[in-house]
Amino acid sequence: MRLTCGKPLVTLWLAVTVLLASAYGPAVAASGDRLVFGSFRSEENAENWAGRLSDLFGRRVEVERVHADDGLWYRVRSAALAPREDTRLRGLAEANDISYWRSRGTLSHADTVTSSEAGAVSGGFAQKAGRSEKPETAGDSPGTPVDMGGLSYGSAGGGFEPGARPTVTRTDLDLGLQTRSYFDRGLEGQSRFQPSLSARVDFYRAWDDESQSLTFSPFMRLDSRDDERTHFDLRELFWSRVADDWELHLGFKQVFWGVTEFYHLSDIINQTDLVEDIDGEDKLGQPMAHLSLIRDWGIVDLFMLTGFRERTFPGRDGRLRPVIPVDVDRPIYESGARDKRIDGAVRWSHHWGPLNFGLYHFSGTGRDPGFELSVKGNGDLALRPVYRVIDQTGFDGQAIFGDWLFKLEAITRSGDGDRYASATGGFERTLVGALGSRADLGLIMEYIYDERGEDAYNTFFEGDLALGARWTLNDVADTQALLGVIWDTDSDEYVLSLEASRQLGASWMLLLEGRVFGGVPSANPEATLDENLRDLSRFAALQQDDYLQLEFTRYF
Repeated sequence: MRLTCGKPLVTLWLAVTVLLASAYGPAVAASGDRLVFGSFRSEENAENWAGRLSDLFGRRVEVERVHADDGLWYRVRSAALAPREDTRLRGLAEANDISYWRSRGTLSHADTVTSSEAGAVSGGFAQKAGRSEKPETAGDSPGTPVDMGGLSYGSAGGGFEPGARPTVTRTDLDLGLQTRSYFDRGLEGQSRFQPSLSARVDFYRAWDDESQSLTFSPFMRLDSRDDERTHFDLRELFWSRVADDWELHLGFKQVFWGVTEFYHLSDIINQTDLVEDIDGEDKLGQPMAHLSLIRDWGIVDLFMLTGFRERTFPGRDGRLRPVIPVDVDRPIYESGARDKRIDGAVRWSHHWGPLNFGLYHFSGTGRDPGFELSVKGNGDLALRPVYRVIDQTGFDGQAIFGDWLFKLEAITRSGDGDRYASATGGFERTLVGALGSRADLGLIMEYIYDERGEDAYNTFFEGDLALGARWTLNDVADTQALLGVIWDTDSDEYVLSLEASRQLGASWMLLLEGRVFGGVPSANPEATLDENLRDLSRFAALQQDDYLQLEFTRYF
């Protein structure tokens, strides 16, 4: 086991850095605006509605206890939003005709509101007929969506009276400065310091009584060390048409499936942008035609995926890569149509009591490639990505019971040799007002299983236990931190991760990320070919890639 005295010190330093940033960070907070999606007398109704919105938005929506003159209410709201996040969340709400109110300021769990305000946010979900995300408000008192106190009613941009439906145009720009600092030089002597710049534009325009809209989100990164990490992508560029019981989207779009925290088996529509981050959360835009049919018995999503996006990989001068670099210029396709193949997917999602779930089938070129060893023209060894045609059927669901959230993702896939099954699932327990403070502490446990075991070429995880703690301070700067560890119970390989964020003023965001890899000896670039090949899909190549990443983002 490669575990030196520096490893615990690194982990301790990362944790202390986050705590100091939280305690002694700038006192000037961001706007702290939150979107409120309703308040309920029934905690169960509030939890159900928050779960459905979390599933729909791909972002955690929370339930907050507020004390009114006439008793306790349960408010469904987002976390404090930075400008870019605010734009995206409002866009998603508007695209699904879900009304919201803007809360200008932060309410703690001990704050009180007037009964009139509580009633104002308990109903008024002016959705188009048939949309199944309407909350069940049995036992609650529906109110009228009007401006009141610190809450302002919003739909399609907010800030105007209900019923007014002007053309809505929003343009947001965010610029990021990112620095990755590695604690060792790379296996081939790569630099310990890797700065880069990023830029993203979010343009949204809606017209025709908001039944039509255009979304445009280009992204670019300039990396000082890795030519492969310097890249441009259309994260999204699509037109939408929304009717009472159907929606149509055409163009480059991002679609997220999944409910677990550490590993998403179900998220198969978009290709992973691996040069952005090793966690697989960053995705390339996928060209598609996406039709949603909205019925009382659930939502049916039909996808025609018109073209394949190849996975990005770090170059020879990059970090967080295999011992032998990936040759992205010579991919191998099982399909004769190569990257022009048209793939398809269908998904049915619904809710039943506290359970939100989705059942889907995907048929097409798999997003996660295998590798074939080859020799380039200059004599260097390289790995050629191999993209196979697969069929994958999967399920993802979560159930909320009070402060407990249970999650499961499971798949069965053919096309990668024999058909196999894989699953990841677990729970999250939220301790509201932990240690008598305003902060919430979420305790997470998940298990990742793949029946292929060591033959699983496309994942690090085939029998791993994941543990995590999510600390949310509930302050106006929206300070959050997630500390996690994924541990292979057979080989003792592990990865420690830390992700934290804090708003700095009204237009800045600080993001902190760090990873520590351990449990196996480091790969040796002087070792034999057989020894290197044995460790290509495991953590051996990453043992010298422990890093700390800081990113400052400016929103315009």
